Amino acid sequence: MGRIMVYVCGNGEREYWEHAYKAEELILKVSKSPVSTKDALQLVDKESLTYLLQKGILKEESGQIKLNFCFTPWEDVLKLREIGVKHGETVAEYLIENLKWVEDDLKRLNCLKHSKLEYIRFAIVGCYALDLRFLTMLENKWGENRKFIPYAREIRDNWVDIAKDFYWGCHSAKFGEYTFYSFGNHAGSRNAFPDLVWSEKVKEDEVETLGRALEELYINGKISGILEKYKYVGVPFFDKPDAEIAWQVADKVGSDVEKFIIKERWDVLKEDLSKLRASQWCTFEELFIEAWHWIFGWANNVLIREGYFIDPEESEDGGRYIKWVSA
Repeated sequence: MGRIMVYVCGNGEREYWEHAYKAEELILKVSKSPVSTKDALQLVDKESLTYLLQKGILKEESGQIKLNFCFTPWEDVLKLREIGVKHGETVAEYLIENLKWVEDDLKRLNCLKHSKLEYIRFAIVGCYALDLRFLTMLENKWGENRKFIPYAREIRDNWVDIAKDFYWGCHSAKFGEYTFYSFGNHAGSRNAFPDLVWSEKVKEDEVETLGRALEELYINGKISGILEKYKYVGVPFFDKPDAEIAWQVADKVGSDVEKFIIKERWDVLKEDLSKLRASQWCTFEELFIEAWHWIFGWANNVLIREGYFIDPEESEDGGRYIKWVSA
């Protein structure tokens, strides 16, 4: 395991990961104090330094290299976990007490014939609403138009113990007519799609066949071998009418949660984030997006424990996740 974890919010460039990981020592160094350009080139090659400066991930002022993106050192990671737990508990409580209308809308879904309500809630509320829609609303509100926002964090040996309880990571990709999703923690691998394609364990044409088989199950109840092979029996399939309902519910939930955060938690959150060392070089907006992942990631944990969401599937190395397919 390296000393930093590089990631993005949005659809990142492969070059970002490549150059950021090469600059691991430099990023850790400048998080403590700026270094000269000469000293920076002792820690990273010129090509990577040039890329990171051109993309605004690092900046040069008076011959000194400084951080210019949301990197959270280990002390901030530990504080963000505390922030996530504190505010995530309140978000989960709000959802359970105030969003009973969600049940009536979800009961209109065709996929309830073959999938559990707790599974569908997890996908629509936990991922679509709290993750994808909420972050889209933030980007629209703050006028962001970037393809992706770069992030990195310092990690240590007990990172997995910290990360395993936060459900905050959505992976998705379209294969033919079907979009495959997985959503869960970042503590291990996922035996789901698109992850198995990304890790080159399964070819893309096999995934499209799986999508057709799942749709066939929801149309006529036929279970084919490929569904059993990849354990997709009972996994939600959102046909086009279901997908429309799902995103409508996600929009409303996301909007309601945003109003709750602004009214009840905003001032406390701003104060909490101001105490992070990353606030010295990271914009409030980017730092809030990072903190929001910890918050909704913990809220999802609470909703699992309360039985509002289904208990996730688990891989051998600690990955916990759900999966579904949308037409």
